[in-house]
Amino acid sequence: MKPIIPFLSAFLLLAGGCKQDSGRKNAAPAPQTAEEYTQVIIKEVQKVILSTDQQLREYEPRHLEMPAKEEGEPRTLRLWAEAGNPVKLTATEPGGNGFIAFYFANGELFYAARPDAGFIFIGQELKYWLDEGWQPAQAPEEERREQERLLLKQARAYLTLFEE
Repeated sequence: MKPIIPFLSAFLLLAGGCKQDSGRKNAAPAPQTAEEYTQVIIKEVQKVILSTDQQLREYEPRHLEMPAKEEGEPRTLRLWAEAGNPVKLTATEPGGNGFIAFYFANGELFYAARPDAGFIFIGQELKYWLDEGWQPAQAPEEERREQERLLLKQARAYLTLFEE
């Protein structure tokens, strides 16, 4: 598998701060406002997700089928890993409600996506809640914390299933 983790690690460095490289001609100006900074982060995450998905097309993921619960449909999990570290994990949602995808860098969740929303994590914190068009969505702090807790818990639970 081509190394994906170094590319993903570059995202984490970007998340730590955007600084203009004054030594380069034609360098894009550094973000000046919180909105500009947010857009830079979102665009970088989009690039990482696109690149990761393109690279992973060449590889077969590990599959797990979770049995259906009470007349529900089984859930299918797929995990792509590199050197024992998760890179991407997908899970179908019961009732035909789509899927959820988790993206990892150095074993740490940095992006989760559902058909109706995206979630950018920096460290263990949900920093950006996005709508289906990749635009920042406003959510009450309590709801953001609850979503953060649920997504981290769900990602850990699914990863644990692959360890058994």
